[in-house]
Amino acid sequence: MLPGLGACSNGSIPKLRGLKETQYLGFKSIGEVFLKGNPILDFDLGIAADDYIYGHPTPIDTEDILLLLGRIPSSTLAAFIFDFSLQSMSSLNIEEREKRLLSWKTSSLGIKRGIYSILRQTSFFLVSKDQRIQKLAGYEG
Repeated sequence: MLPGLGACSNGSIPKLRGLKETQYLGFKSIGEVFLKGNPILDFDLGIAADDYIYGHPTPIDTEDILLLLGRIPSSTLAAFIFDFSLQSMSSLNIEEREKRLLSWKTSSLGIKRGIYSILRQTSFFLVSKDQRIQKLAGYEG
């Protein structure tokens, strides 16, 4: 386990195809906030991101952007720049992460609002790709 990332690292980190552990924990920490109440109880946004990015026979065009997004929640530098905090978002408990993200949603800085929207949309996109959610929605395929 990585130091300073204990809040969202319940259990061990699964075998990943290409994401770094910090990126996995970044996506997982975001998923714990944005996907609260998800009907798929064992859904893991970190694994979904890893599968989406590295589950293709050829690299996807958005790989670099998604990898960058995965770094934001676990970055102390991002926490300092955006929130004047020395604690990364991944190291916070779920309630504190939610407060921080909600402050980004209503921030006067466009970049914070933009990152919030992109992280939220990416979370919902990745959960919508899961076959189990498609079955729950009535799409048998």
